[in-house]
Amino acid sequence: MSQIPLPKPIELQQILAMMYGGGLKAEAGEPVPVAPGSQSLVALYVSDDDEPLAIGAADYAFTAYAGASLTRIPKGTADDCAKTGDFSEIMLGNVHEIMNICSRLLMDSSSPHLRLNGLFGKPDELPDNVKELLGGTSRGGDYSVTFPGYGSGGISFYDLAA
Repeated sequence: MSQIPLPKPIELQQILAMMYGGGLKAEAGEPVPVAPGSQSLVALYVSDDDEPLAIGAADYAFTAYAGASLTRIPKGTADDCAKTGDFSEIMLGNVHEIMNICSRLLMDSSSPHLRLNGLFGKPDELPDNVKELLGGTSRGGDYSVTFPGYGSGGISFYDLAA
């Protein structure tokens, strides 16, 4: 049985709009892959007892545009990073903060408290016990987010207890 609520696109849009302002758009999207070898950044969310509960996966486009637009890094630089996956420390720091704030979307009055445990550069870097949990999960929330003046990218949240 699921422990983690998954946000509706409008909820994701609202929380991100607090950081990015108007014009940001979130809607249903395609799943961001988390299989070994996938090109995605992965946030691991854990319980107060350090039990893995959920992950957030962001494709390279989301990582580049979210990370760049927050601190006004030029769009051309973000476009290059979206293709190569070579992100600056500033971009990664911005995405870490975004994923931390998104933890609020994965809790409600009946769910366990969770917190961001870390951001991994690719699914292959996840701890082995988390990789095993990913193999059995099928429940996710998948979104496409458009960052005004930059572009669109995908983000997915997966309930590891589903």
